[in-house]
Amino acid sequence: MRILEYGNTNNPTIMLVHGFESPYQIWIDYIEHYKENYHILVPILPGHDVQEKSEFNSFDDTAKEIENYCISKSINHIYAIYGMSMGGVLASYLWKNKRLTFEKVILESSPLLPFGKYMTQMLIKQYLSITKKARERNQKVVRNAINSMVTEDMLDVFLELLDNISDETIKNYLYAVGQFKLPSDVDTPNTQIIYFYGGKINEFVFRNVAKYIKKNYKNSITICSKGKGHCEDALLHSNEWIARLDKYII
Repeated sequence: MRILEYGNTNNPTIMLVHGFESPYQIWIDYIEHYKENYHILVPILPGHDVQEKSEFNSFDDTAKEIENYCISKSINHIYAIYGMSMGGVLASYLWKNKRLTFEKVILESSPLLPFGKYMTQMLIKQYLSITKKARERNQKVVRNAINSMVTEDMLDVFLELLDNISDETIKNYLYAVGQFKLPSDVDTPNTQIIYFYGGKINEFVFRNVAKYIKKNYKNSITICSKGKGHCEDALLHSNEWIARLDKYII
């Protein structure tokens, strides 16, 4: 797994973790904004790197690889980790493992409670079907992806990713996400948890996650973006979202 680095290593470290079937290039505007004052780590998660083919096996394995990389470079403390959607599951593994320490764990619409077998199977079927159609360049699927999953300028790298991600990796990610439950007792009192989620109906799962976090972690903030869909501003209106994110990172 490649982990890209930007900025001065003497500055506080921020880690940006992309979501499922999301190209790491979504972080370009974020990197440009933060690299002057922060050292930035951007892991390209297994199955998402078109240059170095890899398969996703488990979040445990992926977290261990990231932890080993950081420790080998004497990066034992992360100022802030921002996990978008499924990337927040990986961020949660890194947080709960306690091999690295974090001041801020920022999660956005991350599925941190189990889906159940039926919904997991439905999601697998749905993602396999949509990914197959995207590989075939089905015009309806491609049009729907623009300004719902990616901006138009990111379309080519998004489609390249879908061309290269394997069906086995898709299944493994969704099985792992569907079974994950964030522990209610990660004992890191100096870590602040910030959870963003949208206000649209398709964000109902994440409203439940926000309630769970608020109930179990006193040092947490949950923020609903009213009228917004899944990671909508973070993916499609990065400059506006960064300005909002600054309030919690800087």
